[in-house]
Amino acid sequence: MLQLVKFVIGILLVLDSAPAIAADAQAPSDAVEIPTPQYVRLMMARDSAVQTELKLSPAQRIKVKAAIVEVDQPFWRLRDVPPTKSAQELQALDVTLRQNMDQTLSAEQRVRFEQLVLQARGAKALAASDLRQQLVLSGDQSQSIADLIATADGGTLSTQKVMAILKPDQQSKLAELFGPRFDLSQVSRIGCFAPELRSVEAWINTAPLSLQTQRGKVVVVHFWAFGCINCIRNLPHYQAWRERFPDKDLTVIGVHTPETAAERDLEQLRANIIERGIKYPVAFDLHGETWKAWANNLWPSVYLIDREGQVRSWWYGELNWQGATGEAQMRQRIASLIAER
Repeated sequence: MLQLVKFVIGILLVLDSAPAIAADAQAPSDAVEIPTPQYVRLMMARDSAVQTELKLSPAQRIKVKAAIVEVDQPFWRLRDVPPTKSAQELQALDVTLRQNMDQTLSAEQRVRFEQLVLQARGAKALAASDLRQQLVLSGDQSQSIADLIATADGGTLSTQKVMAILKPDQQSKLAELFGPRFDLSQVSRIGCFAPELRSVEAWINTAPLSLQTQRGKVVVVHFWAFGCINCIRNLPHYQAWRERFPDKDLTVIGVHTPETAAERDLEQLRANIIERGIKYPVAFDLHGETWKAWANNLWPSVYLIDREGQVRSWWYGELNWQGATGEAQMRQRIASLIAER
């Protein structure tokens, strides 16, 4: 039994420290997991390392990609909606993804996939209703685990304290549900396949572009408006990125979505771009169709798209606001994405 306990603790320690899946926020006391299990399942389904672990055939990989595409954009549009408000929609999307995955995977692959999803969810999954039922946790056990999550220092649970709450048969069941340990550091954090730029009123500094034509390059897409002071403070960073990295590797695209009447004037936009020395392509999103497609909610926002057309990182607001290090973080992320082949 000691070896079993050590095995489960080892898994939980790895899961709680896994940077690829870890959320920025702690799980609240109501035991809502962040990210939710639905997002974790989608993230794991799309990851190449996970697909290799499952030994997917080329035909299966094609079917899994199709399953992801079916739910990808709806999941993305819900990313900033609190889980308590999006639970019903997330559940419906998750059912669709599960059904499509079940039709593609063998029985053995389905079992292993759910093990990997549970590992990615980590120790906080112990407070969720699905795992509580499988482990047959008592009310007192469930409350004790929820209390540990609520008081976790920096979001990291004491796995020894978690294990002390479980009975031996529950520890054994947990080890079975988690399965053999998988290296979660291999898993990439991917938001979605980037939504296409839609209904652009005019292009400045370029002929019309599409994200599809930029495949093979890293793409920066930033939303801004020329009357937004926080947007203005970010502009030199985008220009610096364009100058720092070769054109063959990086494209910067500004999406100007107006808020005020003045910002809806194309000639004023052109004059502002000249005044600020913006050399990269700018899309005039007059009617906000691209903004809506991206479910963007804030000026400024910036997104990084990898060579495969997948959103890999994003930042809301001023990059270096009040001592933040957003510019450095995003610049380093751009370099990492360019290095990927």
